[in-house]
Amino acid sequence: MKVTTTLRLFLALFLVQASAVTGAQELGNIAFPNSGSEAAQTDFLTGVKALHSFQFDEARFAFERAQKTDPSFALAYWGQAMSDNHPLWAQQDIDAASVALNRLAPNYDARLKAAKTEKEKEFIAAVETLYFSPGDKLQRDFAYSEHMARMHDRWPDDDEISIFYALSLLGTVRPGDQGYRRQALAASISQSVFARNEQHPGAAHFIIHSFDDPDHAILALPAATVYAEIAPAAAHALHMPSHIFLQLGMWQDVVNSNIDAYDAAVTVNKKFGLAEGREDFHTLSWLAYANLMLGNFDDASENLAQARATLDRNADSAMVRNGYLNMRGRHVLETGQWEDFELAAADTPEGSHANWVSVVGMSAAYLGNSEKAQLATARLGMLKERMETAGRAYDAKKISVLENEVVAVMSLMNGDEQRAIDAARLAADIEIREMQAPSGPPDPMKPAIELYADILLATNRPVEALVAYEQSLQWIPRRAPSVMGLEKAASDAGQASGGHQNPSIADAIGPGGSHEAGH
Repeated sequence: MKVTTTLRLFLALFLVQASAVTGAQELGNIAFPNSGSEAAQTDFLTGVKALHSFQFDEARFAFERAQKTDPSFALAYWGQAMSDNHPLWAQQDIDAASVALNRLAPNYDARLKAAKTEKEKEFIAAVETLYFSPGDKLQRDFAYSEHMARMHDRWPDDDEISIFYALSLLGTVRPGDQGYRRQALAASISQSVFARNEQHPGAAHFIIHSFDDPDHAILALPAATVYAEIAPAAAHALHMPSHIFLQLGMWQDVVNSNIDAYDAAVTVNKKFGLAEGREDFHTLSWLAYANLMLGNFDDASENLAQARATLDRNADSAMVRNGYLNMRGRHVLETGQWEDFELAAADTPEGSHANWVSVVGMSAAYLGNSEKAQLATARLGMLKERMETAGRAYDAKKISVLENEVVAVMSLMNGDEQRAIDAARLAADIEIREMQAPSGPPDPMKPAIELYADILLATNRPVEALVAYEQSLQWIPRRAPSVMGLEKAASDAGQASGGHQNPSIADAIGPGGSHEAGH
């Protein structure tokens, strides 16, 4: 009996260790030599790999376990502080990071002294710069990136330094920035690491982010096709390939990626007791959009019902409510299921949500309620001014697009064709000339260049509409309403769409590519 008990204990310990190793491997493979104890390595490496896949909560828990195992392990505290910085969303929790770093030592000099190697001292100095250097978040991001650049120059063959440097470059990019130099450099560094280690989660991940636009997306397709296999335990890794699939109009692949990612995100929420409305809502919204593009309207309705159920369970969550309003608004726009929606008061979540207000206005316009459409337009003007006053110029441009879109539809329905065309053209000009192509479902939700083409077609200008639809498909490749509009414009103009050489259009309208097919 004593032997059997011992054997059972051994097997139980073995299974626990094997499970930990398997979980770590399911986040990819990296090499990060450090001074921590052997016993702390699995949790530490799990934390770093979780960082690379933006699984920030999982990373924090892993680093906390590494700290308990080896309380003197400086990089375990560095890692926890890094989990409180979300570089591509321009977010960081300075208070939480301070708590983590202060557990290592009460001040910067003491923390440097606690780091046992030159590299570790530089990582500690880097995170200090990220959180506590002068200026606002953007200035700190640039200072941090410059520190990582110096580390990269000093240790060019260290893949972890290289990858954190690549991410730091992407972390300095903001909506509306001109040029592509930082993204190109981040891509080059990430591709070099990927060439050396095809199982590195950060390399694949940041290649995708570097090329996440219609012009460059094809360059990230090799990384996108393998990232989910590199880190199948990370919900974000399951989702990220769909950024490239969406840019290339690979709608069924977007659906498949986000079914898996949504299930994984829900599982992680339950496992760690995390709040709903983050990765789960993000992936669900992408899933719904891709279903709309495929004409799978019943599936998209189910996705929207899932979102509504999440809101019902989290009625006080602004994040969940905003996500739901975006999904509901997009569903209305893509299906044309116009309703007499209430325009809520300006001080309510619904009444101050620009995308939703625009949907209320467009629905009213299509239903002939010009008074409500005008009220929605005025509300959008107020929200735009609020953004401008707050110094959020790029968000103000988005709302300006929405405002002109509602005016365009209202004018069209009132028979004022020229005003409709002018307003739609102004919205399209702002979108194409002053904004960046979306890195996900369109935002503004109705692409302005597509609406401009729709109005040209509705006012019997098919040749002009044809050009606008082609421009729309350059902006958002293979988007189903633009594909169908292009076909209608070509037919009305007496032209054969097969004469146009844009391969994305040709593929989208090829066999099995019809939006109405609902495949």
